[in-house]
Amino acid sequence: MERTGLPSAYGGADILILRILITALVLIGCSTPSDTLPYPLLISEEGLGAIHPDTPFEQISTSLSGFEFEKLSQISPQESEILFQIKRGNTAMAHIASDSSGKKIASIHILSPLIKNKNNQGLGDLLLQTKTLKCSDDLCHYPEEPSLLYRIDSKSRTIREITYQKL
Repeated sequence: MERTGLPSAYGGADILILRILITALVLIGCSTPSDTLPYPLLISEEGLGAIHPDTPFEQISTSLSGFEFEKLSQISPQESEILFQIKRGNTAMAHIASDSSGKKIASIHILSPLIKNKNNQGLGDLLLQTKTLKCSDDLCHYPEEPSLLYRIDSKSRTIREITYQKL
């Protein structure tokens, strides 16, 4: 008597293949790819992906699917500043810091080269020299995106830090 309800001509082999395939997909899905994200995550004047400057700080952890959010610290009992770390697997992607009230976003610090700007530039990439790019020593920004600050290596023009800070 066949328990699988499958035609006996296959001898249940296809149920075994299906189980192996599902197990493989689950294991692959649980890994932490270091070169891809579930969807493109851009840092721009509007914020980081679905996280915008007006996103309430307590809703940040529900704003991006496919990422984990870890509350790292509360600076002191008198101040309500909070720091969230966005992670994909074991890899830290970004830090989001609250203002002193703990209710609004003060800054976003990019930690992963997988997060890019609208020009597809991220950590480790060259910051393109354009007519509008403004630099003071190693700190640069584009006037059309004043909230995005790039700290670069002055000699190689490689992006070392990307910070979003609403002015």
